[in-house]
Amino acid sequence: MSIIFGKKSAALIDMDGVLYDSMPGHTLAWKRMMDEIGVNCSRDEFYLYEGMTGKATIDLLMHRAFGHGVSPERAAELYAVKSRYFKQMGKAPLMPGADRMLATLRRGGLPCVLVTGSGQKSLLEALDQDYPGAFDPNLRVTALDVTKGKPDPEPYLTGARKAGLNPCDAIVIENAPLGVRAGKAAGAFTIAVTTGPIPRQEFEKEGADLIFDSMEDFAAFLEQDLRNYRNEKVSSGIPLHSAIEYCDDLKTSMTAWLEATPHDRVLLLTDDNVKPIAQAIYPDPDSIFVMEPGEGNKSLDTLSDIWKWLGEAGATRRSILVNVGGGVVSDLGGFAAATFKRGIRYANVPTSLLAAADAAIGGKTGIDFNGLKNEIGAFALPARVFLSTAPLKSLPQRELLSGLAELIKMAVISDNLLYDELIAGNPLVNSDLLGRALRHSAKEKQRIVTIDPRDNGLRRMLNFGHTAGHAFEMLAQSRGLAMSHGEAVAFGMDFAMILSEKISGLSPAIHSRYRENVTRRYYSTLPFTPEDTDALLGLMTRDKKNLTCGNITFILLQNIGHPVEVNDIPITTLRPLLDSFLKSL
Repeated sequence: MSIIFGKKSAALIDMDGVLYDSMPGHTLAWKRMMDEIGVNCSRDEFYLYEGMTGKATIDLLMHRAFGHGVSPERAAELYAVKSRYFKQMGKAPLMPGADRMLATLRRGGLPCVLVTGSGQKSLLEALDQDYPGAFDPNLRVTALDVTKGKPDPEPYLTGARKAGLNPCDAIVIENAPLGVRAGKAAGAFTIAVTTGPIPRQEFEKEGADLIFDSMEDFAAFLEQDLRNYRNEKVSSGIPLHSAIEYCDDLKTSMTAWLEATPHDRVLLLTDDNVKPIAQAIYPDPDSIFVMEPGEGNKSLDTLSDIWKWLGEAGATRRSILVNVGGGVVSDLGGFAAATFKRGIRYANVPTSLLAAADAAIGGKTGIDFNGLKNEIGAFALPARVFLSTAPLKSLPQRELLSGLAELIKMAVISDNLLYDELIAGNPLVNSDLLGRALRHSAKEKQRIVTIDPRDNGLRRMLNFGHTAGHAFEMLAQSRGLAMSHGEAVAFGMDFAMILSEKISGLSPAIHSRYRENVTRRYYSTLPFTPEDTDALLGLMTRDKKNLTCGNITFILLQNIGHPVEVNDIPITTLRPLLDSFLKSL
């Protein structure tokens, strides 16, 4: 049984003693500096202090020796002496097994976040040369990023925040007892690797979840854990990931894939609007179900009809359901496949820009229920997603605008350069820009889903604009008002940026630019007034992403490309902002 992969979404990794066998040099440098100022200490005790800030270590020993600490200026002078001595020893060797550890984590889809108490430029500069591609520049926490060092949880809380995760969705990899204490205090699954002379009992006292005698041993454990995870997936029949195929000729690509994929029957699901396209792509299915189009049909009644059809058509666990249509068909067909006979394979062929950018990718399936968007559903990855711009060319303007919002959302949370291009240009008339944005959206969503398939951490960032957007969409639907999903999300992002200004420090200029170039440029005014505030807040409080009853979770922005999850926002904070937002449109 897998312990790490499939259950955790990132690894928060210490540097000294984990990536580099640098602690012998550090301890010698510390002792040499302390000897010079008359502080009696042993080299080995510095393993116990590893992870603390330099000033905290100096204060601790000065208090012990002389009964007082030192000023920040004096601490900086002493730490500079220690750093000079360490640098004179030459480059620290790489920790044996660390490269295997990092490679296995990356193969398993876990991003690696550097969390070090060091601020030494020489070590940090060497990292990219020694471990190329292992650490994204935006996923690094050093002594310059925190005010409190280990054993305070701040370094690991900061690392989790940079990764867009709750700490409980991450693992911490440490070599020092204080680092283990910090990881546990942050709420992470904490692994100790005893690469120094500290006895195992010290790590047990701090509550380490797993303890290994060497990095080689830990790397071997990870490799086996990844094999276990993959075997579990294969034996369950669940794909490890969805293959996305970009194709010009959908019929040729679909036929080739089905010929290479063992199956007994091919069942085709589509809607009235898309039926001619579906029949052109695969003209001879074993059976076809044509549903009524529209969000209102993403319901339990339609799902029941599809289940009955699958049974009457003789579908088995060896059958393949092909969903050809927009987001409703992808969501509904995927859920039917996930639940019929406890799961059959399915493929998506999105025919709307919205589905191609979002709904068809990632394995979130479901139906609307009890007035709430996607209230009932399952995570079930499609075996294949066929992306083509051919079906998009005949889409009406309203459908293109619905998909455009999801493309902009993905750029907002992941790529500031593409975001600048999208709002400065016009992707609805610039097919090259539209195609690049679509490919980026599909690729980025696939990357995020691979890391976090079950929406436990990083994947939640994809919900930017959706908390308010779903409320707008469902209230409009309940009143018989025309509003597409993308239009609702566009205004949801507008409101999320207002909230971001108040809570996460987003520049007001970013919101103003978005409103001028997106909501006011492309979308009609929301059909709501401040009189609808309570109804909208009521829908938001019932959103499935919320962590506590009565409070609301939002994905907000610190800057373009830097989303952050903020939990438990009280209604008293949201009400005046939502009132003002509805008046301003």
